[in-house]
Amino acid sequence: MPWCDDCAKFWNPNSMPPDGTCPTCGQVIADVPDTAVPWHFWLLLGVLVLYLGWRVVQGVQWLADGGSPFWAITSIAVTAAAIGGFVWWWLRRRRAAGDAPGPTE
Repeated sequence: MPWCDDCAKFWNPNSMPPDGTCPTCGQVIADVPDTAVPWHFWLLLGVLVLYLGWRVVQGVQWLADGGSPFWAITSIAVTAAAIGGFVWWWLRRRRAAGDAPGPTE
């Protein structure tokens, strides 16, 4: 628990600003937490991309061998919706961060 000598008070880390300063007097009383993404997250993400890529290859092979048209249309619609949702989220995130210009008013 971070202790502030000037305020003579313990502070809960959740009630402190992210820079580790005391909310009352502004003195630095705690280390800034490390917010880096762990390496095993990126490993898991890479394996997931490889797996899903292989499943797409298998799906195309299945459709080429005479798969059901209903499932083909459904899978294309779901994939398009997922890609569109990701692009929409990514653009909103960039606009909120100020990286992309918004619509002019």
